[in-house]
Amino acid sequence: MSSTIQILAGTAIIFFVPGYTFVSLLFPRKGELDPEYDIVYRVALGMGLSIVIAIIVGFALDAISTEEQGYVTGVWLWLSLGSVTVVFFVGGWLRGAYPSMGFLHPSLYRNPPPRTVGGMRLPGHSNEHRASRLALERERWLSEMERCSNRIESASDSRKDYYRKRIAEAKEFVGKINSELDALREEDDADGSR
Repeated sequence: MSSTIQILAGTAIIFFVPGYTFVSLLFPRKGELDPEYDIVYRVALGMGLSIVIAIIVGFALDAISTEEQGYVTGVWLWLSLGSVTVVFFVGGWLRGAYPSMGFLHPSLYRNPPPRTVGGMRLPGHSNEHRASRLALERERWLSEMERCSNRIESASDSRKDYYRKRIAEAKEFVGKINSELDALREEDDADGSR
């Protein structure tokens, strides 16, 4: 039984945990890697980065080993990988990657950094879902404007009129979305100052 636990723990510390905590340190907000499949990206990156981190730790231990004292042993690998994992976890926690820590004690809760989409800062927690949808819609309309602008030169006269109308429509929608995002940002700033 204990050998099964050791095998599972060893597999996790080499193939998953250090990389996953490193990904959480780099990308603390949920949905930051991908709006729909964020957890898939986190797990895949975590597995790949864990292997890389284990190799780097192994090389570092080998580099500091001497003929009298070899550090590439199970104990030193456990200590090194565990220490690296703890450092990544604490860094991710300080950046707000683990908001569920607030359930253990309210003082452990950390806000994630502000979200940006297309270089634009989005409002905070109270309107986050709506703001994310608006920002994605804004990006869709901006790409539609770019698509129509690229096609307008090679189009026939009737299609040029269509593309001009489509660009005007897209500009109007982007203006409305920008106004809504500004209103949400002001609302969040007012809530934060209370």
